[in-house]
Amino acid sequence: MNPADDGPAGDVVDVRIPADGAYIATLRLTAASLAARCDLTVDDIEDLRLAVDEACALLLPHAQPGSAMHARFELATGRLAVTTTVESPDASEASPDRSGFAWSVLSALASEVNVAGDGEHLSITVLKRREGASA
Repeated sequence: MNPADDGPAGDVVDVRIPADGAYIATLRLTAASLAARCDLTVDDIEDLRLAVDEACALLLPHAQPGSAMHARFELATGRLAVTTTVESPDASEASPDRSGFAWSVLSALASEVNVAGDGEHLSITVLKRREGASA
């Protein structure tokens, strides 16, 4: 077996939880565990955990009551992208509050942050890249 075959490149993990703040810890823990597989530093892992928490906090006010939150983790050596999505009846017009503290923290902790909305879903993608890792 080739050791290079054990890397996370191309691996995708999907997690679905109730769109409720009580379950966000599950996504933080998943992010930390998967970030370690991606060879991120301890500081990067902590930054990503907090960034995922802030992204979820920004999405929850837009979630349809009783719906689910979906998180997609895309792994590669030296980077992890987390896309968190909620069902939102006003997703095409909704936008997370970009003027508040949560957005400032999220922007500072992540390598990249993107927001997307269509007619039914609102998403925030957080990318964390290890310092010096290739894009």
